[in-house]
Amino acid sequence: MNTMKRSIFLSMAGLALVACSAGGGRAIELHIEGAAGKTVYFDRFENNRPIRVDSVKLDANGKGTLKPPALPLDFYRIALDDDQLIVALDSAEGLNVEAKLGLLATPTTITGSKHTEALHQFYTDAKAYDAEMQALRAKITSANDTALITQFNTLNGTFYQRCKDFVIQHATSPAALTALGKLDMQQELPLFKQVRDSLRTSMPRSGFYAMYRDQVDRLDQEQIAMKMQEEEMKRLSNLLPLGSVAPEIRQQTPDGGTVALSDLRGKVVLIDFWASWCRPCRMENPNVKLVYEKYAKKGFEILGVSLDRDHASWVKAISDDGLPWKHVSDLGYWNNAAAQEYGVSGIPYTVLVDREGKIIDKGLRGEQLEAKLGELLGQ
Repeated sequence: MNTMKRSIFLSMAGLALVACSAGGGRAIELHIEGAAGKTVYFDRFENNRPIRVDSVKLDANGKGTLKPPALPLDFYRIALDDDQLIVALDSAEGLNVEAKLGLLATPTTITGSKHTEALHQFYTDAKAYDAEMQALRAKITSANDTALITQFNTLNGTFYQRCKDFVIQHATSPAALTALGKLDMQQELPLFKQVRDSLRTSMPRSGFYAMYRDQVDRLDQEQIAMKMQEEEMKRLSNLLPLGSVAPEIRQQTPDGGTVALSDLRGKVVLIDFWASWCRPCRMENPNVKLVYEKYAKKGFEILGVSLDRDHASWVKAISDDGLPWKHVSDLGYWNNAAAQEYGVSGIPYTVLVDREGKIIDKGLRGEQLEAKLGELLGQ
């Protein structure tokens, strides 16, 4: 798992959460079963708000044709009552949509626009992936099986690579923005910059592109600043050399109590800095849980220090991931007092403390952590 540093999330007005479809500036042929006599609207977006461009009243067979004017390559919306279909259209394309009333967001067929077809295919793949991951997470929570965790990690890695491949293949299409929402912008910044530069040519006046461009530009500048701060980060890392006594941590538990690091003296303790919003942390949790189950009865404990700022999100993540160890937080986000004192600049981050409260290692995860605990506590 890669470390997530102050994550920047791509939000494209919910485009990754609604089904995707295609449309064209010449003619959008509609066949919506059960929608006879209903009016369908075609909208463009301005400042993330839909602006009506065209409409058509469907005939007795639920058929009709939208004929919007020539519009630049961008995201658009086809709306019927409270249902909607997001499309990515080039004015030179036509579009054919077949769907059922109430299921416009998941059309039966959608053809004619390469951008929309790509968008819809990615949405379908992402939905299948999310369902499979959710089912696996539930199984792991109830039965911490090594094979399931391996399957979980493999599926996650495979889909992540598929998202990257999709973005590379569709770098000049709005569809790329939806797939980018599944990637870690910090980890994949060169790819995000490549798409930014490609879309500057293909859809320069799009409000969605402007939001995306500004996010990438901000992170690019932040990373430049981060490089300038590397020496300071090294200094912080050296604040707590191996063999030194781990500074006290005393923060609130999810139920409002208090737990201190010193309360755990006599055990080997892994201080695990994480957060509910940190995707790499959540992906790592099944692996940490497996290690905990193996060594908890041999004198091993984990103190999870959350960099959350929302209590409900913190508690929900502990429950969803089935994390049985001790948890504390001051809900200070990156200003968490313990994170500041320990020089934490990215999460997940771990500090391993011996029975006497001295630091014996840092940054251990996965196989490295298990191997170290095997040395200390026996296999």
